[in-house]
Parts: sequence; C-alpha cells; structure tokens
Amino acid sequence: MKKTLCALGAISLLTVSLLTGCSAGAADTPKGNTALKPVINIEGVVTAVDEGTVTLDSGKVVLITEETQFAPDPDGDSAVSKDIAVGNLIQGYTADDPDAEKVTASRIWTNTAPTGGKGGKLAVNFEGRVAAVEGGKVTLEDGRVVLTDGANVFAPDGSTAGIAVGDYIQGYAENPQDGEIAAQSILITAL
Repeated sequence: MKKTLCALGAISLLTVSLLTGCSAGAADTPKGNTALKPVINIEGVVTAVDEGTVTLDSGKVVLITEETQFAPDPDGDSAVSKDIAVGNLIQGYTADDPDAEKVTASRIWTNTAPTGGKGGKLAVNFEGRVAAVEGGKVTLEDGRVVLTDGANVFAPDGSTAGIAVGDYIQGYAENPQDGEIAAQSILITAL
C-alpha cells in the first residue's frame, strides 16, 4: 500500500511538472509566430496624445517609445500605423504590470481610426437628437451647440454622412463641456 501511494505521488508530481513546464511563458510575451495569437493586455480608445504619451478612455496612460513595435496580428497582413490619434482604438502588449495606471507599450497590434458602425469603436462624450442644422453648427434638443467643421461624420454603416434634423448623434470632443462643442468625430446612430 505504501509503495502504491509513493508511486501515485511521484506520477502526480511528474505530471504537474510536465504541465507547468509546457505552459510556462506561453502567454507571457508575444512571439510573432503565426501559430500563436497575440497577447493583448492594453486596449482602449485614445482620448489624448502628448509626445509619446497616450491616454486611453479607461484613464490608463501608455508610453510609446522607440522600442515599441507596430506590427499586425500574426494572422493579418496589413501594416499598423505609428500615427496614433485621438479617437483611435488601440490594442497592444506591455511587459509591465497591465493593471498599472501607466505602462510602456512593447507592441501595438491595432491602431484604427473610428469608423462608426463597422470595424471601429468611437469614444463618446456627448450625444443627443438634432433640433437644427445651420452651416457648421448643429443644435441639439437640449440646447447644446455642436460645431461640425473639421469633424469626421459617419453613418451607421461606417460611410461618411451629413447630419440632418431628427438624427440622433453621438460623438467625441476634447472639451464637451464648452459652450459650443467642437466635435472631432460624430456617429449618426438613428437616421
């Protein structure tokens, strides 16, 4: 009986050590191997960019250095732009503690501009139903004025669009509390 217990204990230890050895490091860092999916532990919509520092909608600050690699998902073949702008969705990897408030990006896998309904995510900090449209100014039913000159305006299908009375819009502006909101991106969610 004692020999059987010792044998079972030894087999259990061998099994655990083999399993631990096989999984060690598998998800720790991106390998660039097409057989592996990229590790993503940084993700969010960019709310501010300031000389190598990117702030995400979650409040996380991501440092972009000369060592940061911009590379597509191993299954993808499109290039990843190094030009990160407010409103872009980024996904990446950091070797730092991903739960920290400030991390250094090792790799950026995704850097896409907001496209509205298809393939993109839009940071939203103002919304409302359109009561009036006059030139580059849109007045919402609650009285707020949205300046649309220079803004990217998207229909639900991701195509560019024009805003009309009765549309329900959502958008992003750097200072949405200003008297007149200077929009950067607008999505028409109900036509």
